[in-house]
Amino acid sequence: MVMEGLACEVELAFNGAQAVEQYRAGYHDLVLMDVRMPGKNGVEAFMEIRHDHPQANIMMMTGYSVEQLLETAMSHGAMGVLRKPIALNQLKSMLLSVMPGKE
Repeated sequence: MVMEGLACEVELAFNGAQAVEQYRAGYHDLVLMDVRMPGKNGVEAFMEIRHDHPQANIMMMTGYSVEQLLETAMSHGAMGVLRKPIALNQLKSMLLSVMPGKE
């Protein structure tokens, strides 16, 4: 896995509410946030995290056409959008861009 090769610690959330809760519980260099999740969607979770942590690094992900939701996230500071299926070299490059001391 790409993240293991970069010595990343990975924490999974299975819905938007859990993602917000986990972000509030500790610092995260980067959040990969899927747009479509059960309960609170990814954009709603993104907005809640950014409200509390305006400098949070959050990259939206989707395999669906949800342009309006993505536009909302981008206009509020999302780093960008990874389209599924995600190219591993694109993911690695993005991870390296936010990891201090990694090249």
